[in-house]
Amino acid sequence: MVGKIEPRYGAEVYVSEAGNICIKQDQGDREEHVLIFADQEVDDLIALLKEAKSELAEERRVAEENESN
Repeated sequence: MVGKIEPRYGAEVYVSEAGNICIKQDQGDREEHVLIFADQEVDDLIALLKEAKSELAEERRVAEENESN
């Protein structure tokens, strides 16, 4: 494992030795599930996450603005 984000909500995100982005979720008593994003998918994943973050920030801004009015 090259790098890791500390687990939140039962999901662990890390970079594998092969350089893939992996998301592993603890399923309790069931098998672990691991999503593996190959190198070519990483840029698309990052772009998607940035877009989602931007949209959420805008929704929060509008909600706060509406609460103020």
